[in-house]
Amino acid sequence: MYFALKQLFLDTIFDPAKAGKTVLGFKLSAQEAWFTLALASALNALAFFATLMVFPPSENTPLVLEWMGPLQAATVIFVVMSGSTFMLHWAAKVVGGAGTFTEMLGAVAWLQIMRFALQILGFLLMVFVPGIANLLTLMAGLYGIWIMANFMNVIQGYDSLGRAAMALVLSFVGLVVVLSIAAAMLGLNTAG
Repeated sequence: MYFALKQLFLDTIFDPAKAGKTVLGFKLSAQEAWFTLALASALNALAFFATLMVFPPSENTPLVLEWMGPLQAATVIFVVMSGSTFMLHWAAKVVGGAGTFTEMLGAVAWLQIMRFALQILGFLLMVFVPGIANLLTLMAGLYGIWIMANFMNVIQGYDSLGRAAMALVLSFVGLVVVLSIAAAMLGLNTAG
């Protein structure tokens, strides 16, 4: 099991299309996919707060999750990732995707586990070579778009990464619109 998981980590980084096929091959049930996402959300929240405890941010650094506790932060991460999954699934269907919501949820859950591993690596880099930690986080975020495009391409059965990229852009635009409407309904003003 350890070697298979290690190989999936490596494939996700070096051969994301192969990793996408592997995750798709798990054929997770909806319950398993939701549980995996919940677990990944909790692990990410714990890693975030552990990092804050060891490396407190400066007073001028705005952090959205800082004022919450780990349980609330895990809940927020779970809700945001769930909403993102719904939006990714919707956008994939608009672009002609054939994947199911549960398959998309399994992929997002796996990528959140990868995010947790990246947070651990980032934490270690902050301890030993702090200058590289921020650069790694930025590069990983950008590379994560490539990984997600490959996962979308495999899960949705697209014939090109261009369609996967189009679905990613559409899901991002949709998410921005939904969040803007939600912010307006909640009376949050983002202007000046």
